[in-house]
Amino acid sequence: MKLLTVASKIQADNILNPYLNIFEKEDLIIEKCISKCGDFYLIDYGLDKNNNKKNRDLKDMFKHCIAEGIADIIIDKYQENIIDRLLSYNLYYFDKEERDKIKTNTIEYLKKDEFVNTEGITYKISKRARVLKSVIGFFEENDSINLEGFINFRLKYYLEAIEDAIDKNIEDYFAEKEYKEFIKILQYFVDIQEPKREIVHIIFKNSRYKLIDEKRLAINNELIEELSQELSEIDINYDDLLISSLITIAPKKIVIHIDNISNNNDIINIIKNIFQNKVTVCEGCDLCLSDLSHPFKGY
Repeated sequence: MKLLTVASKIQADNILNPYLNIFEKEDLIIEKCISKCGDFYLIDYGLDKNNNKKNRDLKDMFKHCIAEGIADIIIDKYQENIIDRLLSYNLYYFDKEERDKIKTNTIEYLKKDEFVNTEGITYKISKRARVLKSVIGFFEENDSINLEGFINFRLKYYLEAIEDAIDKNIEDYFAEKEYKEFIKILQYFVDIQEPKREIVHIIFKNSRYKLIDEKRLAINNELIEELSQELSEIDINYDDLLISSLITIAPKKIVIHIDNISNNNDIINIIKNIFQNKVTVCEGCDLCLSDLSHPFKGY
């Protein structure tokens, strides 16, 4: 009795074998014939005529086991092939190193984002569970499956999820590239500036900050005030003002004092990237515990 035919461009036999172990444990013999037709490998599964089980129940159980294997093949094997194909088509003008980086980031993103919204339903379902459901539904009406055709015509939602992941990671790649170029420009400005302070201490409290020098004098000189007035005329935020102030001062060393690093992680990373080995984060001192309302003596 014929059970199922699986056609694919990859050799799926060894991958699917472990999903059929349950039949060996029940001493049920599943016959298979492997052949090749053009680019496709064909696996014809059949039921040994000597078994005494109900054929219909056995066939349904067999299809469910194979469906489990096919779902994993699609997620583990075909997903990377699909990403390669889409990147080659859409990013042909990128060099190999750029495509490889976007590919790696996309794969990692898809691993983290394991859930997709179901159509017309607000809750989420895992990608594998939805692919498995699609395969099982297909087997209810078919005794053969072409994996490439099934993916292209029955898993459009899955292809769209991969395309969305690629688009996001292309955007992230360009954003990261622009960020690195921007940081290089700021580093250049720092390098050509004459240092106006030996040390600048930055005291962060509740997303606010205060700058003091090595003598613990508040840095509120006319230069910073003038810069603040200039920047207030354009759309610039509090963090931008801090970065601009530090570049203007161009200190030889920066010490960061902070009560909660997670609240200011982005701005701290930017400061580190611009000033690099000039930056240290204090592990705890009286300045870390100080109140910004404390009257540091200014110029």
